[in-house]
Amino acid sequence: MRIRLFAGGCAALLSCPVMAQSSVTLYGSIDVGVDFVSNSNGSRLIQESAGKRQPDRWGLLVKEALGGGNTAFARLESGFQTNTGAQINPTSFFNREAYVGLSNDRLGSISLGNINDYIYQYVGRLNNAIPGISSFYTPGNLDGLANSHAMNNSVKYETINWRGFQAGVMNAFGNQAGNFSAGRQYSVGAQYANDTVKFGVGYTMSHNRTADVFGTFSLSSLLGQPLKQGTMFNASRYSTLAVGGSVKIGYFTPHATYSGVELENDHGSAKLNNYQAGVNIDLSGGASFYVLGISYGHSTFEGLALNQYNLFLTHYLSKSTQVYAGVGLLRASGPDARAAQFGYQASTSGSQTVGRIGVNHMF
Repeated sequence: MRIRLFAGGCAALLSCPVMAQSSVTLYGSIDVGVDFVSNSNGSRLIQESAGKRQPDRWGLLVKEALGGGNTAFARLESGFQTNTGAQINPTSFFNREAYVGLSNDRLGSISLGNINDYIYQYVGRLNNAIPGISSFYTPGNLDGLANSHAMNNSVKYETINWRGFQAGVMNAFGNQAGNFSAGRQYSVGAQYANDTVKFGVGYTMSHNRTADVFGTFSLSSLLGQPLKQGTMFNASRYSTLAVGGSVKIGYFTPHATYSGVELENDHGSAKLNNYQAGVNIDLSGGASFYVLGISYGHSTFEGLALNQYNLFLTHYLSKSTQVYAGVGLLRASGPDARAAQFGYQASTSGSQTVGRIGVNHMF
């Protein structure tokens, strides 16, 4: 249940000069579970961890009706880990999103701040990890579908939702004197959704961005750069294209996504291709109490091939609380291939199995 603090009560309690049409919504998600990993750097691992079903987070959404179809809004969202109480990013409190903006019910909205790109906003909810756990995302989350790459210093424009269709464009400034392109990022996207069909497409280009290529693929070098544990690959250009869709057919919801990531520097480029497909099955005959997810993912990068097979069962105790269990099997092949599911240390072989049982509550 989301908590709404209306401006009249806020003004009375805090003596703040606000309008009666203002509201503040407190929301968030808490997820904790127990993992089993067949091979984590050569050993079996049983651990408690947080945020694997949904990222642990809390946020504030502020809205104020200005009249004439105009609204002012702001969002502050912070990630944390329930099992330790620690912030996800100790150097950035509102690390997930922090922005302010204005909207018009005919012209759309403009917002400024630290904002997630359209890869996550429009395609992220259509991949194998929905429903699922973080290890069902593509290798290393290099495509950004798992929401780990909010864009700093952004300006975003988004159209109104017109009969289910919406589109937008955003630019993130590099803020470097004398070099406008250094550190700059931009993103475009479009989506469509109704009760039966969902579709999304997004493209993001980043200049001077890093990627954990060694941690994901155990490659000792890429495009002339030597790599090791803790050393990131520095891409002069880092582009991502993602497209996904789903359709509800009775008790079945098949879905598919594709994402392509291209890393470039002066030595050339390297391309990661990810293909995902699956089906969610309502075992409760339309009541959505029990949902079974079956999915498959295939990725290729620099002569490596990765195949992942996933099974996930969710029991919805209410609209805001669920218990779940899932298992994912990753098989990697190619030169010196080592399997590494997203969010876990790499295996010492080409095989890794991750299982998880947990509970997730949203408010």
